[in-house]
Amino acid sequence: MSSDPQALTVTLAEERAAAARQRLTQTAGTLQARLNPKVVARDAVENLQVSGERALRSGVASARANPEALVWAVTLATAWLARRQIAAALFGRKRKLPHDRETPAQLARSIPGDWPETAERKNI
Repeated sequence: MSSDPQALTVTLAEERAAAARQRLTQTAGTLQARLNPKVVARDAVENLQVSGERALRSGVASARANPEALVWAVTLATAWLARRQIAAALFGRKRKLPHDRETPAQLARSIPGDWPETAERKNI
């Protein structure tokens, strides 16, 4: 090395630039490894599993602490899902659902000797 201060400054700057390039290369390599789609998907699945386990444990603990609330929640959910059947049983009036109604083609088929081919083709 020479004793020239300017050459020493340039050498130090080159060394700092080389170190910065090395850090940038390492950072880019780390980012590429982390942002690999397979790694991102694996991390997402792991996070969902951990969150799901935590939610399940919390729910089980809550159900054990309040069994009456669990019974009420299940009862209300079942009643809501079976609301049409319950209403039909209570009020005795059977309501025709849209898929129970006869189409014009089905009505025409019930007439003896009449077969509506155009209605069948058009799925009326």
